[in-house]
Amino acid sequence: MSKKLISVCIPVFNEKENIENAYERICAVMSEMADYEYEIVFFDDGSTDGSGKIIEELCEKDERVKAVFYERNFGYSKTVFYCMQQAKGDAAIIVHCDLQNPPEKIPNFVKKWEEGADVVMGVKSKSRENKFMYFLRSLGYFILNFIFGMNIVPHATEFELLDKSIIEVLNGISTQNPFLRGYILEYGKNIQKVYYTQDKRKSGKSHFNFKRYYDFSLGGIVSMSTCLPRRFILFSVIALIALFLEFFIRFIPACVLMESEVFWNGLIIRIGLFALLLLIMLVSVIFEYVITVMKNTEQKPFVIEKKRLRY
Repeated sequence: MSKKLISVCIPVFNEKENIENAYERICAVMSEMADYEYEIVFFDDGSTDGSGKIIEELCEKDERVKAVFYERNFGYSKTVFYCMQQAKGDAAIIVHCDLQNPPEKIPNFVKKWEEGADVVMGVKSKSRENKFMYFLRSLGYFILNFIFGMNIVPHATEFELLDKSIIEVLNGISTQNPFLRGYILEYGKNIQKVYYTQDKRKSGKSHFNFKRYYDFSLGGIVSMSTCLPRRFILFSVIALIALFLEFFIRFIPACVLMESEVFWNGLIIRIGLFALLLLIMLVSVIFEYVITVMKNTEQKPFVIEKKRLRY
């Protein structure tokens, strides 16, 4: 009976200081799982720091190491989505090259998969990163779920295992604005979780700045938040009620003491500010949806590959 194949997919962007360490730790873990075959596939997202050369050397040294190189940088969201689309194993797991998500948890993922899960998500129960950043992420998840109506598991990352049946579903999705974390929650039938403590980055500097977090969050909102327009209507109604109460309870009784000019100025300011706020929010949301629709109807490659090694 042939052994099941586990594809360990590693997205890489300028991680030359971490690649060999990630390879060694993953090999150490997988070598203990004798009942499985495995492959390690690096997806180089247009690195410019020499990461590609290190990956090529590993491919020459170990036939289980494979690689896909992009022509340029296409971004984190596209890379993690594409690497899972391309995975060839019976199951595929993403391990980040910075090793903040410990590869030693891979057996836990595989165990839950063998027990019937088609999606196994890694969820941070603790983190050794800056506590303020952890708090900001917690706040961000609350906003995405409560305000935008999304169903995102707080502190779950793309450290996850997918069964090949889910990978086949991903291959049927045509989009230029992928949100892997949302798709697996939408299409997974048996979703399990593995909790872990997030380590500090071993070497190098994180490439996730405010702009990347903003782009990632906004991409998820316009891809997965179907109730957003209704939420805006609800918030608008609440704001209208608040304005109505303020107008009749506070503003009107004070009018008897106001001069005519002060009254009209106050009235115009209240109406103008409220209308402007609603207009800005509405136009912003519509604009984002229009951009997403336009991108999803464009007939163009998801990413452009430069070459593959052993894959």
